[in-house]
Amino acid sequence: MYRKAEENAHNEILAFLMTVLGVNLLLGGLIVAILVAGELSWFLIFPYALPQKSSAYIGLILTFTGFLILSAGFILVIHYDRKRKWYIKEIEKSSLPKKWKKDYETVKQILEEYVGKRKKESS
Repeated sequence: MYRKAEENAHNEILAFLMTVLGVNLLLGGLIVAILVAGELSWFLIFPYALPQKSSAYIGLILTFTGFLILSAGFILVIHYDRKRKWYIKEIEKSSLPKKWKKDYETVKQILEEYVGKRKKESS
């Protein structure tokens, strides 16, 4: 279980790096679209340059790819974080000493048991 928790922590870091890559691509695509285009056309919320430019759709491609990678990375960060927390909780449950898991007897149960032993000894 320790290895699975460590593996999920590692995957969480990689997913976070994936979100950083997505942000870089998204911003790069927006900057390229703004710099290359005299006028911007819009595809939903993504700007792109008009087709008369040689690099007409590179901004749109970078922006769209960045948005997808950013979204996927964010979802994976949450997924791996939850899995890691579950493994850590299971490790904590299984590592409790046996004496702490034991049901403690009440004073009444102890006295009844003691009285029962005294009766056996006296008879």
